[in-house]
Amino acid sequence: MREIIIASSLYSIGSILGPLLVFGGFGLILDRIFGTKPVALLISILVAFIMTNVLLFKKIKKINGMMDVYRDEIKEAPEKPDLPKIN
Repeated sequence: MREIIIASSLYSIGSILGPLLVFGGFGLILDRIFGTKPVALLISILVAFIMTNVLLFKKIKKINGMMDVYRDEIKEAPEKPDLPKIN
């Protein structure tokens, strides 16, 4: 379970910073080329925000599916009998 939490956290950080850096950098370059100082940067940040939400929504949906499968496996697994204790 700990591995899932760490992987999800790293994915979340990557899916926030990745689009922000890529689209933000692209918007910054477009602003410098066309001289539209904050316009392209703000639009690119908005696009990065939308992309981040889409990526996180897909990941949360996948994690929920994995948790449902795990929960079903636990319910279907036979309980282990208590073994006698050795003194």
